[in-house]
Amino acid sequence: MRSFVTRGRLIAAAVAIILLIAVFLTGARHGYDLGYVDGEKRANGWWIDKKTRYYESAEVRKKCINRKHHHI
Repeated sequence: MRSFVTRGRLIAAAVAIILLIAVFLTGARHGYDLGYVDGEKRANGWWIDKKTRYYESAEVRKKCINRKHHHI
């Protein structure tokens, strides 16, 4: 009787496992990079919007007070 586990099958299984691990790690790294870039864009956009709203409203308020637009 021949053994089910042979040297060739062990090598093929090891190569297949290594390939699966490599594909998984590559996909995980790519997903991490995509998530990092997306989070960075959202955080930067949020910060810029926050500062823009603050400065625009402060500038508008100053102009209205200086031009006395808030009086009837």
